Amino acid sequence: MKELKFPSKKTIEKLTKELNLKGANEYTQDWECEVANINQLPDYIKYYISNELSLNEKSTLMRIILEAYNDYISLESQEDIYGKSIEEILNRDYYIHKDTVTYWSCEGEDLSECFTISAFMRKI
Repeated sequence: MKELKFPSKKTIEKLTKELNLKGANEYTQDWECEVANINQLPDYIKYYISNELSLNEKSTLMRIILEAYNDYISLESQEDIYGKSIEEILNRDYYIHKDTVTYWSCEGEDLSECFTISAFMRKI
């Protein structure tokens, strides 16, 4: 069976329970954006690295990670302590996250009109 590019009901239920996600349900459009919480970013990364996840779970969780990471990097006073771990995951599992990397990279667009993490994503 081909993995879904959007979060399945099963993935939403699992990640919501395992990561104590709040703020949305399975019918929420852009679910990953709604549940991403900057304060849980280290938990998301640790969970991704430490657990055996399906392709759909990895894809969905990475979108949550990047949403939270974009918010984290937007806070200019923060030292980037998560970029290296995220880069390693993206490089290792690039075949899963290629479309997500392309989306966040905003290829061909002026960086001043892109996401805060677009320059970082273009390096991937």
